[in-house]
Amino acid sequence: MFVVTQEQVDALEIWVRNRREAYLRKGFHLAANAGATALAEYSVDGGLTAADSAKTIRQLKDEYELAEMFHKDARQLLHAGRQGG
Repeated sequence: MFVVTQEQVDALEIWVRNRREAYLRKGFHLAANAGATALAEYSVDGGLTAADSAKTIRQLKDEYELAEMFHKDARQLLHAGRQGG
């Protein structure tokens, strides 16, 4: 049986935060380039990695949602294992 540990679940939170940040930065980047002057600092690259810059905002949102879903599922498995289920 595959066992999920608290350390693994905690590590997944880093993935979720990373994907959320990339998604938000891409949105700010697109908005800045569409004329949102308050977001001008994001107009050049938005602070994105080269890999994330190449992705569409939809791809980044999908990755973010997948990371959140996976984290939630792992957390449920962790708690089920603690309760003997």
